[in-house]
Amino acid sequence: MNYFRVVRNWFGKRDLHKLSSAKRSKAVHNFGNARSVALVYREKGEGFFILVKQYVQVLKAEYGIKEVLALCYIDNKKPVPHYHAHRLKYDYFTAAKLDWKLKPSCEEVDRFTEKQFDILIDLEKDPCIPMLYVVAMSKATFKVGYYSEEWKSLYDMMLKTSGQTTFDGYIDQINHYLNLINTVHARA
Repeated sequence: MNYFRVVRNWFGKRDLHKLSSAKRSKAVHNFGNARSVALVYREKGEGFFILVKQYVQVLKAEYGIKEVLALCYIDNKKPVPHYHAHRLKYDYFTAAKLDWKLKPSCEEVDRFTEKQFDILIDLEKDPCIPMLYVVAMSKATFKVGYYSEEWKSLYDMMLKTSGQTTFDGYIDQINHYLNLINTVHARA
């Protein structure tokens, strides 16, 4: 990692910690009462895109979620992979849309973060500054992600997994807990 990238990360993290303390409307949701779900993930190839697409279908078919939107971060400035061309329910932003502090600055992210989703699920295991900005800026009322001591202020529910946990294992845990939560007595 070059010096410029280290400086960008430092300023990005500093800004994110300020954003994470901002007030927002919070509410506990489960799959029984959620009407909308947002997914955020990092580009990892067509195979991972297919897994996300299948999960979107599961959320709609099995849990009756009416609106599911996914936002992908593509960590390069090269041409966007062909499978991201269909942008109706799957949108993306690239490294070219980041400011010098790694904060996304584009219409796609603005549109996504302004929408008040019931649940936002971060599918990224390794913290990624541009994606953390999306989570922090999102108006979603219940945010779910992998456990991270540094970023626990960004999420309402975090899942601690082993290093060997697969995408399917993580999704199984999310599904389990988002079906188990009793929203009557819970507070975000």
